[in-house]
Amino acid sequence: MKKWFLMPLAAAFFFYSFTIKSIDRPKLVVFISVDQGMPSLLKKYDHLFYGGLRWLMDHGIQFENVFHNHGHTVTGPGHYSIVSGRYPGKQGIIANEWYDRKLNRVWYCVEDTTSIELSDSSTGRSYKNINVTALGDWLKESTPNSKIVSISGKDRAAVFMGGKNPNMVLWDDRMGSYTTSTYYSDSLPLWVKEETKKRNIPAYRDSIWNRILPEKIYNKNTRDDYTYGEADYTMKNGYSPIFPIKFDEVELSEFLGFFYSLPYGDELTIQLGKKAIEIYEMGMDPYIDILFLGLSATDGIGHSFGPHSHEQMDNYLRLDKQLGILIQSLEKSIGKGNVLYILTSDHGAVDLPEYARSQGKDAGRIQKATRNAMYESALKEIESKIGPNQVIQYGNNFYYNEKMGYFAKRRATKILKNTFLKIPGVSAVLTREEILRGGDSELEIRLNNMIHPQKSPDVYLIPKKYWTWRYQAGSSHGTHYDYDAHVPFIIAKGGGKGKSISKKVFSVDIAPTVAKLLGVPYPDNLDGKPIPIKN
Repeated sequence: MKKWFLMPLAAAFFFYSFTIKSIDRPKLVVFISVDQGMPSLLKKYDHLFYGGLRWLMDHGIQFENVFHNHGHTVTGPGHYSIVSGRYPGKQGIIANEWYDRKLNRVWYCVEDTTSIELSDSSTGRSYKNINVTALGDWLKESTPNSKIVSISGKDRAAVFMGGKNPNMVLWDDRMGSYTTSTYYSDSLPLWVKEETKKRNIPAYRDSIWNRILPEKIYNKNTRDDYTYGEADYTMKNGYSPIFPIKFDEVELSEFLGFFYSLPYGDELTIQLGKKAIEIYEMGMDPYIDILFLGLSATDGIGHSFGPHSHEQMDNYLRLDKQLGILIQSLEKSIGKGNVLYILTSDHGAVDLPEYARSQGKDAGRIQKATRNAMYESALKEIESKIGPNQVIQYGNNFYYNEKMGYFAKRRATKILKNTFLKIPGVSAVLTREEILRGGDSELEIRLNNMIHPQKSPDVYLIPKKYWTWRYQAGSSHGTHYDYDAHVPFIIAKGGGKGKSISKKVFSVDIAPTVAKLLGVPYPDNLDGKPIPIKN
């Protein structure tokens, strides 16, 4: 059963407090997900923005307290939540990848063994194995002539945002181009080939990533450039993680592999989005269209240098500029007030532990050698006391053989808990059942919402706050703590007046909120609901 909202969009926008003289149904929705986007950084650099981020904040409603309400805050589950309105655990989107007991192998969240990737004929990626619909699907069910295009540097971001029945889904192929799978198209569109060829991605290897503004502005607005704990793309002259960055010492194949996670990668994603609007004539007929853009550079740069680095600040400034070019173009070609812009994110990030410690926090890196030694010790003890092949380790999670008896599981759990609680940086070792029986605190609810009764691991290791599994350099995410769960959410439209709302809401509320704004019916079994915003 569907919920049908027949309220005119004009009334809907009045309800949402937009101050617009003439309100019509938007012709196009541009839904932007900034991977590892953080509200704290939008606020921190607010005074430096003059382009697209500035426009979105000046012309839209900015929700200050939006949180993912699930525990494993990574790309796959995050994008699934923001476009489906559902908690990822319930539907089995428990991670980017996980161990599948029935297949006895690792399963990737958007894997599709019935299709192939066009760039290299490897296993395809698609929404085929996801059993629920998303925002684009709801729109197409209402108006089948609507067009849905989803583009991202990451396949899982593009796939989850695109939903079941998009017109096109594209992602970076890590070889100097963009690609798709046969689920979406029998061949890569010519316009995609032409746009990526014009970009000449391999040539960027000879470039230097310089600051977009004078260095003194970076020194004034963020931490020191050289901070121990940042990654160094090359170690030719010893460890020296400083700006500017040269790529010519990096092997071409490696450079092509991480191009999507640089500011240049986002620039290409946005350019492909602009071209898709032209090719598919989006926003040019009576039916609402949606362009999804998954911008991946913020995540790649955050992982390498941390959220408060010169590199991340520069990336935000470049993102602001590129979004400004996009918005200016669309406001001109499609018309002022005819485009509805959404900006949000799949997750946040934690500070570099080294920087966090300088700020007085108990932070650190869980050392790989230490944890691996503990894992090996626990598994050997289980093998000697219970038997071989009873517990499978994948990452920092542990899966029991489904044939294990009740008392064997209890014994294995005791061994794992006694051993792993000794690992510096580990806060708790919890079974799936303990998480499901957890209390009603905010953090416990987030953990609960990441659990699937069959797919989830049997034992989880929970890191301490401000600690990371990233053991050598850089920053990470994936926990249930606020710094990983807090994401931006902006709804903007030409002619709108900027406004901030402090009410706490959840990422699963984003999709039904957008659907209601568009007058689109959505399923009645969502975890999220439209956000009520009163004058």
